[in-house]
Amino acid sequence: MISDLLGTRSLQPVILVGVGNLGMALLTYQGFAREGFEIIAAFDIDLDRKRDKQIKQPIYSMQKLADFISKKKVRMAILTVPASVAQEVANILIHYGISAILNFSPIVLAVPDDVMVNNVNLAIELENLSYFIQN
Repeated sequence: MISDLLGTRSLQPVILVGVGNLGMALLTYQGFAREGFEIIAAFDIDLDRKRDKQIKQPIYSMQKLADFISKKKVRMAILTVPASVAQEVANILIHYGISAILNFSPIVLAVPDDVMVNNVNLAIELENLSYFIQN
């Protein structure tokens, strides 16, 4: 477990931005805690969107993002917003202190050198699997 490597027993706080279908799926995923991470809150521009799953994390408006990051000392975020707004949202996250982003948006983000981004492109992952089953 990563907490063993880091010498800590508390979960690393993470926020999620973009609570559509993928965001909801990630909010209900139980595997993060086993690896030492906890999504403590989510943020979205549409708080009234119908969401079928029950989640334990609160969903806040984007206007509460800055205060939340500062008060909770969050440094990691998961980005599940559309490509058209991903760079803008990443810029906001970085401005308020996020230094590590797990990016599910289908674009490559331009970030400062001191910000770490891991891109998860599900289409490319399927393409990789497709290559292996054809051989």
